[in-house]
Amino acid sequence: MSDSKAYDIGPLAASWARSLRARNLSENTQRIYGRATKDLREFLLSYEPDEADARPAPTELEGPNGIHREHLEVHLTRLRERTSPGNAHQHFRSLKTFFNWLVDEEEMDRSPMRTMKAPEVPEVEVPVIPDDALKKLLSVCKGTGFKQRRDTAIIMMFLDTGARLSELTKRTQDKLDLDLMVLHARGKADRERPLPFGRTTAIAMDRYLRAAGKYLGRPLEPGDPLWISVKRRQAMTVWGIGTMIENRCKEAGIPHVHPHQFRHTFAHLWKVNGGNEDALMRIMGWRSRQMLSRYGASAGEERARQQHRDLSPGDRLG
Repeated sequence: MSDSKAYDIGPLAASWARSLRARNLSENTQRIYGRATKDLREFLLSYEPDEADARPAPTELEGPNGIHREHLEVHLTRLRERTSPGNAHQHFRSLKTFFNWLVDEEEMDRSPMRTMKAPEVPEVEVPVIPDDALKKLLSVCKGTGFKQRRDTAIIMMFLDTGARLSELTKRTQDKLDLDLMVLHARGKADRERPLPFGRTTAIAMDRYLRAAGKYLGRPLEPGDPLWISVKRRQAMTVWGIGTMIENRCKEAGIPHVHPHQFRHTFAHLWKVNGGNEDALMRIMGWRSRQMLSRYGASAGEERARQQHRDLSPGDRLG
């Protein structure tokens, strides 16, 4: 490595973070962007070329000794090998946004990523949750206690709304309408949308809310968190809900279920039962029809077999 000190993007990354907060982007988006710039900063400060004739670590933001496309390519390649293609792809998108912001702010004349192509991500099918596993998961939550009522309601809401983990977690009581059977969720880009749910889920929620009031020893108020922890009697976190599901899976003797699998399962069941795709896009909060294909890949063969049973030319002739 050269004797010159490697360039530190930390101060610029901090300025970008403040800009993201000012734009009121979701906490999850800010966290993803922040992790990408943090990883790049660490990479650049400790960078040593793999080959003798490779470009040395940058000692300035731009110019002959500045951050170059080659640095970004090495960083993303190492990231892909160390973690996953999906993670490298996410970092690529985040860093491209970061460098475009630097150009907009006139910190740079041109982005080093302007001609770079995003790393390819192989299509990975997220397994849907089988019916028997869902029944076992709900069976270990049976009971009239506060925790049983709460866990049943959470699982039913996941299954019946297709909500993301963050959308379901960070809600207050006033965002729930049991009469209309709707939960108002705040999704990506801070967009709010109504998530409808069915009668069975409404009953599970009503039972949980009554149990929650008894557990707290007072009537629930509009600003109270939707999901209340057992020990602290405060809002459950994303981590807390994920851990609850993990523990319930162990009790049920079924493979680990990630909360996002409920979202894929919802989309699969909607499509297998002939649900309208435009309605599915609205419920899921998708702006692009590409997402229909991505989520439709899960258990797609099963849906094809079922449709073939309904439309079989041979059966029609017979």
